[in-house]
Amino acid sequence: MTVYQALDYALTDGVATVTMNQPKARNPLSVALKEDFSRLFPILKSDGDVRVVILRGQDGVFCGGGDLKFLDGTDRTTVEDRDRIWELHDWFQILVNMEKPVIAAVDGAAYGGGFGLALGTDFILLSDRARLCSVFSRIGLVPDVGVIFSLPRVVGLQRAKEIAMTGRPVFAEEAKQLGIAMEVYPADSLYAEADKLARRLALSSTKAQGMTKRAMNQSFTMDAAAAVEVEALMQSVLFQSDYHKDAINRFVNKKPLKFNWEDMTND
Repeated sequence: MTVYQALDYALTDGVATVTMNQPKARNPLSVALKEDFSRLFPILKSDGDVRVVILRGQDGVFCGGGDLKFLDGTDRTTVEDRDRIWELHDWFQILVNMEKPVIAAVDGAAYGGGFGLALGTDFILLSDRARLCSVFSRIGLVPDVGVIFSLPRVVGLQRAKEIAMTGRPVFAEEAKQLGIAMEVYPADSLYAEADKLARRLALSSTKAQGMTKRAMNQSFTMDAAAAVEVEALMQSVLFQSDYHKDAINRFVNKKPLKFNWEDMTND
């Protein structure tokens, strides 16, 4: 059994819950946490029992971003700093491209790299006390953990520049209006709502969800013809899947589908 230093991991009924567990230190992207992510994320990607992932913090903190104490006074070369960012993306890109739904449940602060971490997921649920901030401009840096790529695609170029270059916080309701957050919930119900969403998604076809995610993630760099090619290829694969064949059989024989969002809205 793998032992993690800065997170707790649980898998129940296809839902993997990853909880950053250093709230007193604001769950920094410390060496320990990054090592944990680098070990855990490949497991989440490859484990067939994992159907949906929830990424969360605890005690009113999501992730405060980079460990600034680590940066203070450290004698590092430019090459070492460059390698540090590349190593970060070794695990972060696994999260972004994982062919499974990933939910960020953000309560409290998601600052700097913590903001980027949330933006790397598919669905961001916020508590009403959540605050997001690209703080890099405050310390003379450019955004990292993928924010340069992800934020303009979510909020548009001008608003992304404003958020990144001012370093101002974005609070929960504004984040929802900008399309950063899917929903905002009271803090005491956030994690339950994230779990509910995850358990619903876990009833769907993981392969279909994963291919949909991959295709949409790549759509910003494809032209229309390439998108049709991707659509045709993925659909031809999924037509042969057991999940699809079972769903068609259920539909033809007037049996309930395993995954029907309308039937789950009141649970």
